[in-house]
Amino acid sequence: MPPGPSRRRLVAPVAAVMVVLALLVGGGAVAFIVSQSAGSDAPPAAGPFVTPQPANPAAVFDVREANGASLTLLSANTEGEALTATLQAGATLEAFVPTLASRIEAGHWLTFVGEGDPVRNYVIRQVIAIEQPGAPQADGLARSPAGFTGLELLSDPGLLPILWGRVESVAHYDDGGADIALAGPDGPITVRIFAQVPLFFVEPYDSPITGGDRIATRAPAGASPASAEAILVSPQGAR
Repeated sequence: MPPGPSRRRLVAPVAAVMVVLALLVGGGAVAFIVSQSAGSDAPPAAGPFVTPQPANPAAVFDVREANGASLTLLSANTEGEALTATLQAGATLEAFVPTLASRIEAGHWLTFVGEGDPVRNYVIRQVIAIEQPGAPQADGLARSPAGFTGLELLSDPGLLPILWGRVESVAHYDDGGADIALAGPDGPITVRIFAQVPLFFVEPYDSPITGGDRIATRAPAGASPASAEAILVSPQGAR
């Protein structure tokens, strides 16, 4: 799907642009449709694959062993030896968990994540939804109440936000898919998400962290989470 003239946006405000995005799922392709309205019927010229990087760094760890608040960790986004960290009492936990498009409601925030592709400009890999988003920050992305975009848990540096916005309305279908109207970075966007699209919610979490989980904190890569006030958890089996 070709982005418009703006180097920081998916599409500039041109009229009646309708595009099909390819999403690779288990070797197959699932399509969904994006439309955006504004000035002329001609689609925008193809531009370079340039999207904003999230402003905040993240330290990502795989949990090897958990004994209450004491965790044995191995960094997932930098080289290093295993470390042991004891989490501070009262740290806020949020979960990064798979879900279905049928859960999406008005007021949620969606971020479409993908990577560059020489044929299609980019390929969408997954969608991240935030249940209780705050106002967008300088990079254009909203955060959860604990300050996460959901991108923190993506250890592949080639994955970047492609399209994002707050959900204004949703039409759900019996097959689990949905048509979603977003307030996108350059105006209204309508997205059709099929039921097979990998979709993850960032939401409050009240279960203990266990071995096999992956965690992220808002800190430089490799930094111990011992003093973290907020932790994003991808439970074992959720990725």
